[in-house]
Amino acid sequence: MSSRKHKLTQIFIDSVEPEDKRFIIWDTEIAAFGLRVMPTGVKSFIIRYRIGQERRRDELGIMKVSALIELWGKEAAPFNRRTGAPRKPQRYNDDIRLLRVHVNRILGKMPITEVKKHDIVRLRDGIASGATAKKQKTKSRGIQEVKGGMGTARRTIAMLKSVFAYALDLELLERNPCHGVRIPPGVQRERYLTQAEAQRLGEVLSSFEARGEAASAIRIIRLLSLTGARRGEIMELKWSEIDFERGFLRLDATKSGKSIRPISGAAQKLLSEAPRAHETWVFPDAKGMGPYQGLPKIWREVREAAGLEDFRMHDLRHSFASFGAANGLSLPIIGALLGHKNTSTTQRYAHLTDIAARQAANDVSDMVAAALGVSTG
Repeated sequence: MSSRKHKLTQIFIDSVEPEDKRFIIWDTEIAAFGLRVMPTGVKSFIIRYRIGQERRRDELGIMKVSALIELWGKEAAPFNRRTGAPRKPQRYNDDIRLLRVHVNRILGKMPITEVKKHDIVRLRDGIASGATAKKQKTKSRGIQEVKGGMGTARRTIAMLKSVFAYALDLELLERNPCHGVRIPPGVQRERYLTQAEAQRLGEVLSSFEARGEAASAIRIIRLLSLTGARRGEIMELKWSEIDFERGFLRLDATKSGKSIRPISGAAQKLLSEAPRAHETWVFPDAKGMGPYQGLPKIWREVREAAGLEDFRMHDLRHSFASFGAANGLSLPIIGALLGHKNTSTTQRYAHLTDIAARQAANDVSDMVAAALGVSTG
């Protein structure tokens, strides 16, 4: 069967004439999207995709959910749906893996036009109950345990909603079956380092450093603590993104797009002392092919040694904000240090600034009371 390429507009599609043999015209804008024309004149849209090493091709009229996920993963997942900004490959590849594991096991073989709201509810309940949990082989880590639970269900349904929204954009569906499906809100964890815990963490990091263990990981953990940056922002930091002269990080791609962050002298010192082992990455991997990848394992060891088993790496970011609030920083300043674009994101730390304000009021009141000879007891 012959094939060719052309931009598939409605006018062009209507103008295509059948030939003696069937042929396919692949769209020049969506690489995996094509028009198949039969000798009888029947025209149908098709999609080609790959799952693992297996190549597949489906008609869109009977497109399965698994095929839609692959199309979304190739054409839409690499971009932020709201802004169109490029997303980091690690993030959208994680989303695609999540959908393959949890959605395909329950809905993967269903035609997308037959998926209804009750099917999404069934999927939600299945993931939440652990029905899609499994252990699977990975190329780099051997065995990976895929867990279910309501948190996984919440994230999976959110991703699937985006997948079906993409199908709406392509006019493959008239309604998103995820609309109206109730997902219990997540519990926002409030976990911050105390002064004593921060001291223990520092001592453990120093002990690892003294033994010459995982120098890059130790430096990354310290920088996360000193900057409040997200893990990926430091692990994937480039030399070109560090403004040593002015004391800023000028990050090209973050969760909220490009971001400029002021950093402290202590953070600058850590960065200036990092060896220039790679021309691009501040913390390259062992093979020099990309950014450092060994942080989770070292973090688990550090956390256990410090007695912080319930403390996540992302909590270092929250702790940075809490220390700032305790020292009287305003929410806009905290937001600027963390790289928040929306003030509503920083609002989660409002109660911390309230505590600091009350303490400041008490301190001022005590000074005035002492001057007036008023008892504060």
